[in-house]
Amino acid sequence: MRAHYSYRPDDELARLQEAGSVIDVSRHRSVEELCLAADALITDYSSMMFDYAVLDRPVVIYADDWDIYRSSRGVYFDLLSGSPGETPGAVARTERELVEVFREGRWCDADATALRTAFRARFCRFDDGRAAERVVRALMLGQDLELPLAPTPQTRPLADSAPAGPRGGVLTAE
Repeated sequence: MRAHYSYRPDDELARLQEAGSVIDVSRHRSVEELCLAADALITDYSSMMFDYAVLDRPVVIYADDWDIYRSSRGVYFDLLSGSPGETPGAVARTERELVEVFREGRWCDADATALRTAFRARFCRFDDGRAAERVVRALMLGQDLELPLAPTPQTRPLADSAPAGPRGGVLTAE
């Protein structure tokens, strides 16, 4: 569990950690390292979902206050719509639904994978590990480059070069 940087220490989180149910990594210096160690991300509206999507690993949206958030903050798209390109994976609106998403395997099933694939095509299409090269070629060498329109089957997240197998659980970010 990684709480938002502005959150104060939470007694309930401390109790869960003492019980061995949760590991609080809120003070870990590198969110990037935590993302690489996690098998999935549970988040609400954190922009981390866009960074995590580059890894092509499951994202679960837990949005218990979506209606309030949408009306008070405004949104660019309906994250909970279930529409390809808008929803990055399984969605839960209550704690019970969140538990069911994991118990039933919906966090990593074919539907969640299809949603993640469409989300990546929309938001990660240039994240193929060659962005800096394209900038140098275009700006410094004056080369016209054809940009990729979507992640291709050959485009693998850099983290996929790590050994296969569980990386250490689920990262939650608020």
